[in-house]
Amino acid sequence: MLARWMSFGKHLSKLHSAMNGLLLRNTLWMLLGDGIRLLLQMVYFVIIARTLGASGYGLFIGVVTLVAILTPFSSLGRGELLIMNVSRDKELFREYFGNALFMTAVSGIALTVLAIILGRFLLPESISTSIIVWVAVSDLIMYRVLEICGQSYQAFERLKRTAQLNMLMGVVRLAGALALLFVAAQHSVEEWAILYFLTTGVMAVAALALVIHELGGPQLHLQKVVREWRSGAYFSISQSSLVVYSDIGKTILVKYASAQHAGIYAAASRIVDVTLAPIYSLMSAAFSRFFQEGKYGITASVRYANKLLLISLAYSAIAWLGLYLIAPVLPWILGEDYRFAVEAVQWMALIPLLKSLHFFAADALTGAGFQGWRSAIQVFVAALVAVLHILIVPLFLWKGAIVVSIIGDILLCCGYWGIIGYLQRRERIVGVTGQLTN
Repeated sequence: MLARWMSFGKHLSKLHSAMNGLLLRNTLWMLLGDGIRLLLQMVYFVIIARTLGASGYGLFIGVVTLVAILTPFSSLGRGELLIMNVSRDKELFREYFGNALFMTAVSGIALTVLAIILGRFLLPESISTSIIVWVAVSDLIMYRVLEICGQSYQAFERLKRTAQLNMLMGVVRLAGALALLFVAAQHSVEEWAILYFLTTGVMAVAALALVIHELGGPQLHLQKVVREWRSGAYFSISQSSLVVYSDIGKTILVKYASAQHAGIYAAASRIVDVTLAPIYSLMSAAFSRFFQEGKYGITASVRYANKLLLISLAYSAIAWLGLYLIAPVLPWILGEDYRFAVEAVQWMALIPLLKSLHFFAADALTGAGFQGWRSAIQVFVAALVAVLHILIVPLFLWKGAIVVSIIGDILLCCGYWGIIGYLQRRERIVGVTGQLTN
């Protein structure tokens, strides 16, 4: 019995050490910012879902998901490189900020053209090219600028500002949804796509002005843009593959099932994302610290991840129960078009637990300099999940999409922790060999 209490005390000590000081403040700020943003997002999500209907909302989400797969390549990982390098040396901010904005502008334009081409092949003919353009420019350029601004403050561990930008984004998007509801003439998908672009553009300009005023203006360093393309590409591939494995089911449903089924699946996914807000906040607050711990090797990075994992798993168990109990009220909130979302949310209630298990393992790999391993695992899982979606979704519709998504999360858990075990063993062997040599 005494041994159990001592073990429990050690866990509490780890929990306290993981959440003290700056990390705790940053986590709370991100939780506040993301929480308010998600609350506002839920309000405008309800407005958009009810205004467009399951079919219209499904069509819009099909476009958003297609663009989201390309979005990480619009900056080629420059935001993550900014965090990694500036968190270690603050003097490097201006050049990494300038490089990130430059790559976003250049590649964003090229990827917008690619999104239009892919959209004509992968999306229904009922979706006009103009809708793809509005969404692509919004997410591939405007929203990436906003994200880079948030990452700039993240690199300085000033997540209060990042949280405030998140809150303002929610306010502006809600204003756009209200404009669709009360001002727009037809309540069409295209009208919402235009408002989607305008709201994102307003926030991007405001965030950019704030960063320049408080942290400094951008400076372009083309030699580093060229020299660091491989490191940035790893981050881009990693992020894009995550979108593929988690969201491609929405596009497949639009193409091979129906927009209504895509709308049901997208609505359930949005509800689950809301419950993940505290985990995302903790990840954002801890991300730059992973690079600091990772300087000492994978074992140090994983040790830090394990402390955070205790918190995340405890919360995920509560989230699972909450999702299961709250699901039956969704048709009353969203409308009868979404009556099948009840079952969908209950099926997806396990996802926060699975994501907790692999989120921090992934950041441990990145922080220790093994982004290449992380990207390789994610690409493999994304490719497998995409094939499974194509084979299963036309037969089992949104239920098949959920099952495939859960399989993807399980594969990521196995892949990340498996490679971490291998890297730790290799690190111990190298350490012992070095000691014997010395």
